[in-house]
Order: sequence, then C-alpha cells, then structure tokens
Amino acid sequence: MEQHVFVVTGAGSGLGLETSRALAGMGHRVLMITRTKEKADIAREDILQSVPFAELDVYAGDMGLMRDVRRVGAEILDRHDRIDGLVNNVGTWLSNYTLTDEGLEAMFATNHLSYFLLTHVLYPALRRADEPRVVNVSSNSHAFGRINLADPGLGSQYHGLRAYAQAKLANVYFTQELDRLKPDAHLRTYAVSPGLVKTDIGLKHTSRLHAFAWRVRRWLGQTPAQGAGTIVYCATDPSVAMRSGYYWEGCAIKEVFKSARDPDLGRQLWVMSQSMCGVSDYFQVEVESGHACTG
Repeated sequence: MEQHVFVVTGAGSGLGLETSRALAGMGHRVLMITRTKEKADIAREDILQSVPFAELDVYAGDMGLMRDVRRVGAEILDRHDRIDGLVNNVGTWLSNYTLTDEGLEAMFATNHLSYFLLTHVLYPALRRADEPRVVNVSSNSHAFGRINLADPGLGSQYHGLRAYAQAKLANVYFTQELDRLKPDAHLRTYAVSPGLVKTDIGLKHTSRLHAFAWRVRRWLGQTPAQGAGTIVYCATDPSVAMRSGYYWEGCAIKEVFKSARDPDLGRQLWVMSQSMCGVSDYFQVEVESGHACTG
C-alpha cells in the first residue's frame, strides 16, 4: 500500500488516538495534534507499543485557540507539501459557558471553528494530493442542534447540550458546504457519526451531575477503536472516493436529520465562520502568523 500522510486532531486519547493507531497500522504517516507536548509524547508511545513500525509526528496546540490552529497548521505546511487526509476530530464538552482568551465561546471554537480554520490553513497541501479527503467527526446530536447566527456562543441561553448539538450540526453543514464550494473536484469531504463511544469527553470539564450522567450513558457505547472504524473507512477506503459530501455512520451513508437540510443556513454559517476567522478567501491561503479568529 502506498504511504499517505494524514493529520488527526484530538489525537491524544479516545477516537483521535485510535484513528491515529489504525492509520499508522495501515502503513501511513500520521501527524498527531494534541493539546500539550506531554500528551502528544504519551500518545505516541502508546501507539508504538502496538504498532512498532508506526511513523508518527506530534504537534502540540490548543485547538480552541485560533492562533494555535494557525501556528500548528503553519508548522505542518513547513514540513509537508502534500497531505492526503485531514481528520477533524478534536472535541470538548463544557457544562458552563466559557470564553477563550480570544473572546470565543470555547465549545463552538473547538468543535467547529477549529475544523473550519485548520482545513483552510492546510488546503494548499490537501489540494496537491492525488485524492485528498477531509473527514469531520460529527454526531447524531446534530438532530437537536440549532445554529444561532446572531449569537453562536449562546450567551445567556447557554447549556452544554445545546452548545454541543449546535457544534455537531455545524460540522455537518461545513462538510456539505466544503463539498459544494471546493474548487478542486478531486477533494472529498465526509461527516461521520462514530456512534456512542466510551470516551472521557463528558467527564473533563463538566458538572458533577453531567459527569454522572455521562458515566451511566457511556456504558452502552462502543470502544474508541470500534468508534474509529467509520472515520478510518471514510479516510482511506477506495469504495467511497466518489461519495463526497455525505453523512456516514456504521460505514454507510446515513440521511442527515431535518436540522441539517437547510442549504441557506449552511451558506450563512459558512459566511459567519469566515468572518469569525478573519478569512477573506477560503481557498486562497496565505499563512498569517498569529492571526486569530475574531469574536
């Protein structure tokens, strides 16, 4: 098998770690992005225990901070002129309304804007690949999502479930719009629901009540390795090459929920995301050091 280069965000644990492990096990080079260097090194050693031949590069950055998204993206472009696949997987779940030091609501910034901006920054390397793919990890939670164009941070209406559902809906719309607007026909886009997975996403920055509810609920879920199956499938399988712009679960196309069937809303979200990220021409990229999204 020809070696490809894949970028995976949120690669330090859970779905991102297992996606990286699977891709490395297939002989690909994996560029793992984690929040800290320490977490990156631990994840890398974990994979090498089971895949000794793995070719792994690690990058540290907080994907909730758009300056870090730009910095890490620029570091990757300095070392790689071609990227075959980008897996936007990083995610967080916050019980309380939290602003980053850039003035962005943290869940929307991490779970949506990082996907939008990193794809923009890495686009020059993606378009040089023979068959580039962008896989956005979404969720069936998008069924309950509503895009608040007037206040995507939700402000006084904030609730963790509402904010998470909005971000996962944004992932679906981003996938659809990227497929519609892309100037390079050979680039493929996929939104993926991994299903219910036993991860720690509901434990890290949550209230005691929400943490307890997640502990109970996740017992019904798959292992992270099982959950990563559809992500890896969409990133690598030849059979899906011509099936771009769709929503996937269980290695099959799944109809999106009603919340994701409004093309006008998808276009408005795209314009808003460009504005928040200070992006004037999404597909014409100049790496701008230190240029963060605006609130």
